[in-house]
Amino acid sequence: MGSSPQSYGLSETQAPPPAGPEDGPSLERAESIHSYEGRDLYPYDSTSGQNELIAPGPIALEEHGRYLEDSGARPATSDDEKAEPPAAAVKVHRGMGDIAETLLWLVPFSIFGVLARLGMTALDTFPGSPTSGLPWVQFVGCVIMGALSETKDFFAVRHPRPLFGSNPLMQLYVGMTTGFCGSFTTFSSWMRTILLAMANVPASADTERPRGYSVLALLNTTILTLALSVSGIKFGAHAGLWVRSLFYQYRAHGDREARASVKEKIKAEQAVSGLRAAVPIGLQLAALVLGVGVWIGAVLMAVFETQWRGVALFATVFSPLGTLTRWLLSRYLNPLKPSFPLGTFAANMLGTLLLGLFAIGQQRVSGTSCQVLQGLIDGYCGCLTTVSTFGLELVTLKRKHAWRYGGTSVVVGIVIMVLTLGVDNWGFHAYVKPTC
Repeated sequence: MGSSPQSYGLSETQAPPPAGPEDGPSLERAESIHSYEGRDLYPYDSTSGQNELIAPGPIALEEHGRYLEDSGARPATSDDEKAEPPAAAVKVHRGMGDIAETLLWLVPFSIFGVLARLGMTALDTFPGSPTSGLPWVQFVGCVIMGALSETKDFFAVRHPRPLFGSNPLMQLYVGMTTGFCGSFTTFSSWMRTILLAMANVPASADTERPRGYSVLALLNTTILTLALSVSGIKFGAHAGLWVRSLFYQYRAHGDREARASVKEKIKAEQAVSGLRAAVPIGLQLAALVLGVGVWIGAVLMAVFETQWRGVALFATVFSPLGTLTRWLLSRYLNPLKPSFPLGTFAANMLGTLLLGLFAIGQQRVSGTSCQVLQGLIDGYCGCLTTVSTFGLELVTLKRKHAWRYGGTSVVVGIVIMVLTLGVDNWGFHAYVKPTC
């Protein structure tokens, strides 16, 4: 959970922080992979950004970057709270064009994310299953997030002539991380799972059990998801570093061959120059078509297809709204206190509160109203809250900040769920799993 004094409070698009002199190399940073003929193959500038709005700074060949897997923990210093994001950092969203493109990518990826979550949860929920499908959803989402966090520099390429915006690849990256991974994992449903486990609902509701077993159920569901999420981030980071090593080994081999014939190198660059110019325009057209078309398609299917409304269609309609809300909260609140990501915290707590209220209402309605509330629970609340970003922040924050942030998030989330759905279950209306 260690990081440099200038880098903490990161979100899903955070560039990995630079190495300090006290940090030794990791196994993944073997010299045979990272350099050839004295040149660094993993260049990162010390002006790496702080959150999803900041991209890696200009390439500095003389500096070695540091990644999640070689960020060894070290004691926090008194300057941690005072450290601010470096002024020279390069922002991902430079203007309205970048913001518009980011929003367009968030829409389809959020819909894909919620569909993947619902499908994987259903696949792993069967009679006799040792766990529900949700912990494995969190694990897979965190693996993807960890892998993307270690391959971000593949997307940090600026294009001079896009249709709008300045870096189409980076906006695509935000869509994959904030949109897909953030929507694939969910914090609010995790809190509901903890409450139902504490309340002995619904697996063994016909039997009484000692109260101490409720404490064990609380610990089981909490620790299992936390452990799978953090290990998923680390496992994904290893996978990302492996991909990086393959790419840079291939590039080193290609550079050696190209230097043998300068004319062949020039000819090859001219052959792909047209393709490079077409890539950003193609990506932006894809963002425009998918961002508008996928959401309209989801709305039309929810209107005309009644069979799958409560199962998935209403969730796809509401999921972009939840993702956009989380992105806005992260954009404006996370920079306020880098050691405690307020945007992610606010999104997770708000989504948990809304899920508790929607679940209470769902106990008292039926038919289409019940299906709409289920869509809000799975779509809006599920995409408003996230475990993948939460797990990445726990890994990249300094140890004391990670404990404070993680502990506060889990405790407050459980308290919110107890005060909403828990009070209703124990005092007014026994919880029954909705059939809509």
